[in-house]
Amino acid sequence: MASKQAQRLAARQQLQQRMSAKAQEEKHKRTVGWAVGGVAALVALVLLSWGAVVWLGGDDEEAGGPDGDMAALVDAAEEASARCDGVEPSGEGEVGTPAEGLTDGRPAQDVYLECVQMSTPDASSAESCTYTSADGVSETPQPRQPAAGTQEMTVVTNLGTITADIDTAGAPCTAGSFTFLAMQGYFDDQQCHRLTTDGIWVLQCGDPDARAAIEAGTPEMAGAGSPGYSFAEENLPVEAEGNYPAGTLAMANAGAGTTGSQLFIVYEDTTLPADYTILGQVTSGLDIVEQVAAAGAM
Repeated sequence: MASKQAQRLAARQQLQQRMSAKAQEEKHKRTVGWAVGGVAALVALVLLSWGAVVWLGGDDEEAGGPDGDMAALVDAAEEASARCDGVEPSGEGEVGTPAEGLTDGRPAQDVYLECVQMSTPDASSAESCTYTSADGVSETPQPRQPAAGTQEMTVVTNLGTITADIDTAGAPCTAGSFTFLAMQGYFDDQQCHRLTTDGIWVLQCGDPDARAAIEAGTPEMAGAGSPGYSFAEENLPVEAEGNYPAGTLAMANAGAGTTGSQLFIVYEDTTLPADYTILGQVTSGLDIVEQVAAAGAM
């Protein structure tokens, strides 16, 4: 009988040991499961957070996305928006002898663009622009440009300062190009190369090679320079009498899609084919252009 009790006791102990071992095994499984589940949940949370950042826009500037590019553009433009502050007109430049009866030629009064700046653009809306590099290497403005409101252009010339309101909303690609070039000092020290005084009343500037051509004694070569890229026309007027009124800033071109950096300032109401982008309107300094026109053409 004792032997049977001993056997039952031994069997009970073995069962308890097995049950205890099984309980430990189940506990270990649960611990491992919780750990794996926690890691999975954490990974899922990270992925969800990342997805939300991408979906909602997040910090695209750090990611180098479109919004980041725009923010960088606005920051750079703001940094350069006061680059001409404190620059005074030099008063340099000569007055040559105009040719009698000549109505289209080099201005007799030398006009130099001594410093050009653009105010910070409003990027509350944007427009896609296509800038075509002439050689596939020349740098171009970024393809998304601010397209809201206006900007102020300040042009310090040797004869005085001209200011203009730039229609960024109406001509965002052209305004973007000017902001891009002005930040680099592209227009600084350029020379205006063409004046017309009959039927068409404009002073044309913006050729980076004009001054060198004039100083080399080959003014006929002025007018062919560009920033190394071109883009399409925009903000065109209607075909009408006086469609380019006095004070208009407009872009010169050599045909559709060839707008670059050359612009003309209209100093008397002018009628032209509606082929030239209207960039903005002179707000002060038009009398400087009128003074140049009065000196005649060479």
